[in-house]
Amino acid sequence: MKRNHSILSLALALALLLGLAPAARAAARPELVCTPGRETGQLQLALEGLDGSGIYGAQVELTLTGEYAGCSFTPYGAGVYSPGCQAAASQGKTEVILYLSGQSPLNNRGLLELGTLSMGSKGGTDSLPRTARMTLLNRGLEPLTGAMGGDVPVVIGTRNPGGSGGGWNGGGGGTGGGTAKPEKPDEKPPETQQPSTPDLGNVTLPFTDVSARDWFYEAVRFVYARGMMSGTAENQFSPQQTTTRGMIVTILHRLEGTPEAGAGTAFTDVAGGAYYAQSVAWASANGIVNGFEDGSFRPGEAITREQMAAIFMRYARYRGVDVTAQASLDGFPDQAKVSSYAREAMAWSVSTGLIGGMDGLLVPGGSATRAQAATILMRLCVNVLEAP
Repeated sequence: MKRNHSILSLALALALLLGLAPAARAAARPELVCTPGRETGQLQLALEGLDGSGIYGAQVELTLTGEYAGCSFTPYGAGVYSPGCQAAASQGKTEVILYLSGQSPLNNRGLLELGTLSMGSKGGTDSLPRTARMTLLNRGLEPLTGAMGGDVPVVIGTRNPGGSGGGWNGGGGGTGGGTAKPEKPDEKPPETQQPSTPDLGNVTLPFTDVSARDWFYEAVRFVYARGMMSGTAENQFSPQQTTTRGMIVTILHRLEGTPEAGAGTAFTDVAGGAYYAQSVAWASANGIVNGFEDGSFRPGEAITREQMAAIFMRYARYRGVDVTAQASLDGFPDQAKVSSYAREAMAWSVSTGLIGGMDGLLVPGGSATRAQAATILMRLCVNVLEAP
C-alpha cells in the first residue's frame, strides 16, 4: 500500500509538471503589442515576453489587411538607428519589413519598445497587423537562436492617457493584457532622431554579401549611390571589415567631388602613388586631419571612434556647419578615456546622433566596421550636412 501510494504521488507530480510546462512556455512566448496612434494609419509597436538575452537589433515582418502606398518608421530611444521600413502591397494586403539596431541592448526586462510605424494612403478597413514574424540580433548582429524569432502573436494595445507622455497597456491576451509599459515622451529630442531613409530611386547593389534584410542595407545603398563607398571587390562590400584611416579620408574626399589637394602636410608614410594620397593631402590642406607627432598619418591603421569623431567634426566645420552643439559625456562610465583632443568632437558627435554608446560605453579607442561606417556617414549627410 505504501509503495502504491508512493507511485501515485510520483505520477501526480509528473502530471503537474507536464501540465505546467506548456503554460510556462506560453507565458514566455514573445508577443508584438500593437497600439493605434493618434493619427490614422499610425501604429506604436513593442515586443513583450522576451528573455534576458541582450538584443542589439531587430527585424519585424508584418502583414496588414489592405494595400498601402508606403510606410515610414521612427524608432524609440537615443542611439537607436533604423534605415526605415519596406512595404510591398498586392492582392489586398501589405507586407511590411522594419529594422532597427543599437550599440547597446535595446531590450529592458523582457520589453523592447520598437517605435512608431506610419502607413501611407489607406487602402483597407484598418491598419492593424494580422500576422507578425521577428528576427532578433545579438551583439554581433547575428540572429539569436532558440525561441527568439519566428512567428509571434499580435496583441492589440491601447494608449494609456495618464501622464505627460502616456504609456502602454496591452489590450488583452497573453503577456500583453494589462501590462503597463514605461512612460516615455511622444517625441524624441531632435538631436537623437535618426534620419529617415533618403529616396535613392532604383539604385541596386552589386554586392553578394549585402542583403535587403541586413540592418545596414539602406546605409550601404546610400553611400554607394553617392559614390562615397565602393566595394572591396567587384561583388563584395565586406561589411564586417574594419575601416582604416585612409578609407575614411578617401570617402570624404569623394563626397567633395575629389577637389585638388592644395598644399598640405607631407606625411612620412603616405606614398605619392597610394590610392589615398591625394585625399590625405586634401584633408591635411583643409585642416581636416593632422596626423601624429612623429610626422606619420598611419593610413592603414583601423580608425578609432574618437578619431572618426574628430575628423567628421573638422569636416563639418570645413563645410560651414555650426559645430558648437555639445552633449554631456558624464553618463558614459568610460568618458575619462576620451583623449583630450577628441573630447569636444565626441560630445558633438553624441549630440548630433552620429555616435552613440556601445553597452552604455563610448569606447573611444574602438574601431568601426565598414557597415557601421556607412551608417555613420549616412547620418553625417542627413543629420548634419543636409539638415534644414
